[in-house]
Amino acid sequence: MLTSRRHLALALLIVGIYALCFSAIKFGLAFAPELRFAALRSALAGSVLVIIAGASRQGVLPPRRLWRGTLALAVLSTSIGYAAMFMSPGRTGAGISSVLGNTGPLMVILLAAVFLAEPITKPKAWALLLGSIGVALIASPAIADPARAGAVGLLLPLTSAAAASGATVLLKRLDVADSLLQVAGWQLLIGALPLAVASGLFERQAEIVWGTEFVAVLLFLALAGTAFALWLWYWLVQREDVGQLSLLFFLVPVLGLALAALLYGERISPLETAGVAVTLAGIGIVLRSPRS
Repeated sequence: MLTSRRHLALALLIVGIYALCFSAIKFGLAFAPELRFAALRSALAGSVLVIIAGASRQGVLPPRRLWRGTLALAVLSTSIGYAAMFMSPGRTGAGISSVLGNTGPLMVILLAAVFLAEPITKPKAWALLLGSIGVALIASPAIADPARAGAVGLLLPLTSAAAASGATVLLKRLDVADSLLQVAGWQLLIGALPLAVASGLFERQAEIVWGTEFVAVLLFLALAGTAFALWLWYWLVQREDVGQLSLLFFLVPVLGLALAALLYGERISPLETAGVAVTLAGIGIVLRSPRS
């Protein structure tokens, strides 16, 4: 299990924020083109973190030894990961996106075993198996929908999951110590540049419909869903087994299902109910095990 209940509570807070982010992105795409929306989110969040770092007298720039790592995080997590994340909702069904987009725990555990020497224990293996089955059951009604996406639609959520997983393991290896704010901030600022360039090339005719609703969604995604959540996630990654932490992200589709039922009155099917139960069982195994 995680080393403290405080760390568990903070990790669950991040999971809750990310569950809200999926709905917020979908809502915001009605007002802004995909890549420009992603660039705005990243640039605003990065600016906030860099300003906080400067105000706290930690220095605006990360140490020179972390420059290459920060650039790699920017390309991997922000440019590639956010592009795939924002382009995914319009190109694949919600169920398929949910299943493939939440394969991150599997990827993180495998990468951590190779690059961080974190063992794949029995509790982790059981949690992975049950979590994967649970997410598949939750998404199965949408997967059965005849309106399917092509290969690109299937690749996008996988790309987003792989980029986030690779960035998590890379951050752990970098050992950023007290330079967390600078690394996270510049990762977002630098990563926003390719997104903005791509938007200028491919979204020339698209316009942003500025208004109270879009500004509110953008601020939530940039401040709570990116600046705060990314900083907190990286803080936890430095202190915990990343494989255990990532398993909690199997709860994102569970919370998403609950939010849909609560906010939109959507009916939860028997398969979805079974998926929730199986997912929670898998998470319970790894959290209750003293040596997971």
